Amino acid sequence: MAAQAKTTLISLVGKPGSGKGTYGALLASRYRNLTFLSVGDVLRDSAKRNETLRRVLTSGKLVDDTIVNEAVIESLQEENLQQLKAQHSIDSDAKVFNDGGERVILDGFPRTDAQTKLLSKWPSSLEPALAIYFDVPDDIVITKLLGRRKCTICGGNFNVNGVEQDGWDMPPLLPNGCKEKCDWDIHWEKRDDDTADIIKERMQVFRQKTEPVLESWSNSNRLVTFVPYKGVKEMDRLAGVLENYFHKHSLT
Repeated sequence: MAAQAKTTLISLVGKPGSGKGTYGALLASRYRNLTFLSVGDVLRDSAKRNETLRRVLTSGKLVDDTIVNEAVIESLQEENLQQLKAQHSIDSDAKVFNDGGERVILDGFPRTDAQTKLLSKWPSSLEPALAIYFDVPDDIVITKLLGRRKCTICGGNFNVNGVEQDGWDMPPLLPNGCKEKCDWDIHWEKRDDDTADIIKERMQVFRQKTEPVLESWSNSNRLVTFVPYKGVKEMDRLAGVLENYFHKHSLT
């Protein structure tokens, strides 16, 4: 079997509700050689067939590090990445990022010190390059979490809550045209873990488990902090930050 070509990894880190999944998917749509992988989606898909895993996810706690690590490595296999890329839409004017090498945006890994240590033992074909930390205040992420919805008709992810305060301007993220095909009150579902009590638990977990991961990325000079004051309207600035980082550090 031929060796897998090198894949550069870009990790997205942020509090629950900071929008990292949305930003990651939009980034991937801009470049033909960027693939977006949501670790949460991978685990939620597995939870459909695993009741124990489903209970852990809906409790707001983190899944066992070894289970997450194995699931992510499996998803990063070349054949699985090709399937994932085929599922995601790419803008008609999408360009090639940097030198054209394969890049994967990882939403939700690593989230703990243990996962960071496991990441250092990954195959040499998978190369962690940097982490982007989305720095959003607690009250804003809580508002956004409580507004998250998924349409059971078109499969889209949306947010019915907007934020306009203290320099933050994040309007609701609503679908284009889906209103004609579905009833928002019937077909739009909240995630099981988007409740006030579970959100509180998840925020505590972030502070205890994930904030130390930021220190690890920072100590190795591979952390970029991004404050998305205007939500998805910041995508041009975010893309520029990412491109400048790769250029400045001569990453291939």
